[in-house]
Amino acid sequence: MEELKKALLTVIETGEATVDALEDGKISIGEGVAITWKAIGFIKVVQNFSAIKDEYIALNQDEILELTEWFNEEFDIVNEDAEAVVELIFSVIINLGSVFTSVTKK
Repeated sequence: MEELKKALLTVIETGEATVDALEDGKISIGEGVAITWKAIGFIKVVQNFSAIKDEYIALNQDEILELTEWFNEEFDIVNEDAEAVVELIFSVIINLGSVFTSVTKK
């Protein structure tokens, strides 16, 4: 689950940097650089896509719960309502993925 967490952390950090930058309604050059620096991690995500996909497919229910809890702890933005919605969407997506994976394995 290590590669999956690294990929999710890249998404989280890039999203948080973007939300922070947009707090005043505009993105300064410095904020743009910070977002770009975080987004560079997507190169590694693309390079490791196969391993990330394999880890995702192999998740069992306990690991899904652990990953959801980890995501909820890591993801933190100022707007608590938006944060709750994103966390709920993540939970739904990760659980739906497990349903589709179990159906296709049979």
